[in-house]
Amino acid sequence: MKKLYIILFILLIGAVLSACSDEAETAGTDEEAAIIQVTNSSDRQITSIELKLYQNDMVQASPTVMNADESLIVMGEAVDFEILTQDIDFNEPVVIEAVAMIDGVEVSAGTTEPMELSQGEYYAFELARDPELQFREIQED
Repeated sequence: MKKLYIILFILLIGAVLSACSDEAETAGTDEEAAIIQVTNSSDRQITSIELKLYQNDMVQASPTVMNADESLIVMGEAVDFEILTQDIDFNEPVVIEAVAMIDGVEVSAGTTEPMELSQGEYYAFELARDPELQFREIQED
């Protein structure tokens, strides 16, 4: 009888731990991210792209993206950044600075004007060269 209680106790503990684990996995998936896509429109081969997100003159987040296989980001290739509520306050305007790593040197491509980002929205930018590397929003016609 004692063994039966021990087995039931172990099963109960296992069920509780499993439920807690499932809750922890799904806890952060309810929020929608703002997606910022950056396309390399220049003829430069880029190792990585970092976006510095400024709010109130302070860097709130600085996500960096590179190809998973560490290959270069070539002309016409696009990379996506997911911006979550833990990264920025979506109720405050944000200034975005793009920094590209080219031939081992960080090159600032410039900043945006203060803009509002919204959760679940998609924003398209490009790194273009005319003649210097510039970060600008892609305007849809």
